[in-house]
Amino acid sequence: MSEQGTMRMDRTGAPPASVAERGLRGIARVFRFVTLIGLLAFGAYIALRATGATFKNFEQWRALMDGMPMQTASDWIANIGIGVHFVMGTVLVLAWPILLSARIRTRHRAVHRWMGRVYVSAGLLAGVGGMSFILTHGAYTPAASIAFAIWGAVLMLSAVMAYLHARAKRFELHRAWAIRLFAMVLGSWVFDLEFRAWKDLTGGAGIGTGTTSGLFDYAILYLFFVPNLLVAEFFIRNKHKRIALPRRLAWPAVIAFTAIALIFAYAVVMVSATPTGKYGKHLLHVLAG
Repeated sequence: MSEQGTMRMDRTGAPPASVAERGLRGIARVFRFVTLIGLLAFGAYIALRATGATFKNFEQWRALMDGMPMQTASDWIANIGIGVHFVMGTVLVLAWPILLSARIRTRHRAVHRWMGRVYVSAGLLAGVGGMSFILTHGAYTPAASIAFAIWGAVLMLSAVMAYLHARAKRFELHRAWAIRLFAMVLGSWVFDLEFRAWKDLTGGAGIGTGTTSGLFDYAILYLFFVPNLLVAEFFIRNKHKRIALPRRLAWPAVIAFTAIALIFAYAVVMVSATPTGKYGKHLLHVLAG
């Protein structure tokens, strides 16, 4: 092989990445970084608001936290269930960098195993808590109750299957279900991002007012978790493959993913770090003392 030919091969023997491919990798790094920051803010929001550290606690379990009288067993089950959901959700949102770290998985296997047990337990309990709230209290609409129940069922199934395959040392299947579990964990966060981005960029098209639901209100009930699961399935089925786009599609893909990344980053900032953001108004209140 000529010296020039040698220079055109990387250390693995593969041709060097094109500018477009390097651009897509850079966008992926941006997605990972923004996701890390956004989930840290989301986890802090859940923890601080659920413990009463912000100006307003969650309405769903305000009766329990404020010591208000609860007249029926359903009230107790709903309040305790949603409380378990909040606590376990905080674990799910904040513990994932440790669980998904390849370095910890290979160098500190005991840490990975114990964190995995904590994580799948949290996933199962979060689902059980959420389901108990839906069954005794219901979500804000019947359609939301159905969608959230499906999401919770997939969350619990993923947690159980990840644990069972790990116990049986079927590690490829274990990782696949762990990825599905994480995709479901992202759901409640993605819901808030999608809602804010759509509202700001479209002027609220399809969003109902008062007790009336619009077209987007129905669509988001599945858009917050079904696409996550589809993306997870794509990675699961292609994780050992090098996906090469046709040259004619490389730059359109860069442009499309850049636009998505910008909208994603915008939504994270607006939700998490502004006075009008669902998380931001609580986090900024705590930071301001």
